[in-house]
Amino acid sequence: PGLFEVADTGTLFLDEIGDLPLSLQAKLLRVIEDNEIRRVGGTKSRTVDVRILAATNDHLAERVRTGSFREDLFFRLSTVVLRLPPLRERGDDILLLAEALLERLAAEHHLPLPTLTPELRQRLVAHPWPGNIRELKNAVERALLLSPSGELSAEELLPPAHPEVRHDTPIPFPAPLHQIASAAARATVQLCGGNRSESARRLLISPRRLRRLLNGERDGGEDEQADDLMEPTQLSI
Repeated sequence: PGLFEVADTGTLFLDEIGDLPLSLQAKLLRVIEDNEIRRVGGTKSRTVDVRILAATNDHLAERVRTGSFREDLFFRLSTVVLRLPPLRERGDDILLLAEALLERLAAEHHLPLPTLTPELRQRLVAHPWPGNIRELKNAVERALLLSPSGELSAEELLPPAHPEVRHDTPIPFPAPLHQIASAAARATVQLCGGNRSESARRLLISPRRLRRLLNGERDGGEDEQADDLMEPTQLSI
């Protein structure tokens, strides 16, 4: 059975809905409007009752404007919209989240639960967290595994403030355009703490195109990749 059959009379969570290709957007819209699905290769439709929750890091209204996201699906999904502010705007929650992550990860790795120093608590709140909760989780887990004692310090958990973005293999100039684009993608991902969705948003490209750049692929040719980096109106998925 497919996901809609499994989720019948329940809830289906669709993460990164903005990455859904236009062909699948049309199929999803039909399911939402008709409450019916048909298995691949099947001839009979089946009624389903599924509540849909969708999440995205994209600006879907901008996607609608550029034609890469269906306007009718956008309005169907916008019945109730909840905006989750970035971690940097939730200073009161950072310490609670860090402590909860620390407790969970310590249990998963069968390690004693360390404490957070006063200096580290200040640094946690002051850090911009461009990678949001994923960056916080990775930082906590890294510090937990590397800590030689039962107390975490700022040096173990957080890099120096505003670290310089460095590359292991600098690209000489002149260089092929696809190499320059790949280097820009890698630098942005590093700057965003590994958050690829945020990196794609900053570069004004789709997450799918970002993955191709990180893999060094030349799927659309150098001119198309340059357009993706420079002209958000040409974005498509």
